Amino acid sequence: MSTKRVDSLGRLSYHNLKIPVKCRACGHFAEVEPSSLILRFGWATEPEHIPWRCSVCGARRRMILVGRAARMHRS
Repeated sequence: MSTKRVDSLGRLSYHNLKIPVKCRACGHFAEVEPSSLILRFGWATEPEHIPWRCSVCGARRRMILVGRAARMHRS
C-alpha cells in the first residue's frame, strides 16, 4: 500500500482521479476533472483551496464539500 499523498490538482490528474464536490445547499453532487482546473489555478493547488461555486443553485465555497467530505456526505 502506498503512502504518497494525492493532494494537488497535478497529482490527481496524473493518477486519473476526479474531485468529488457536493453542495450542502441543494444536494448537487459532481465529480470534476482536475485537468480542467490546472490552467486556471495551477498544478500545485489543493482542491480545498479552490473557490468552488455550485452550478445549480449558485452557493459559494462555505456551502460546498470537497474530497472525502463530499464522498462521505453523498448518501
